[in-house]
Amino acid sequence: MNWTLNPWLVKLRAQVDAEAPYRSKEWDGSIGDQVHAAKKSDHNPDEHGIVNAIDLTHDPKNNFNAATFAEALRLNRDPRLKYVIFDSRIFSSTVQPWAWRKYNGPPHDHHVHVSVGGDPVPWKIE
Repeated sequence: MNWTLNPWLVKLRAQVDAEAPYRSKEWDGSIGDQVHAAKKSDHNPDEHGIVNAIDLTHDPKNNFNAATFAEALRLNRDPRLKYVIFDSRIFSSTVQPWAWRKYNGPPHDHHVHVSVGGDPVPWKIE
């Protein structure tokens, strides 16, 4: 299936890359692997062929601290966000909205996961 990355995530990744141009991209990703394909995941294309999740590599040595980034997203309460996962924690815009809680899936300690839906406007990441 042909797919495209949600344009809001393209914009978010571009903003991150502009702020941290030398950050590692080792754990970056969008389209899901075989593990993701076997289950419901925003890394899989939706019915329109849109992938609505990205992973961004945690690389504080090169100016991208995923914990700081995730917290900025949480505090800004951007309506496009569905949920964010980092370091065995998750927050959502709908389940216990905007509150961190324990995440029992893979720890996401090498990258931050961002899932979206909503209207395209510039991201506030500061």
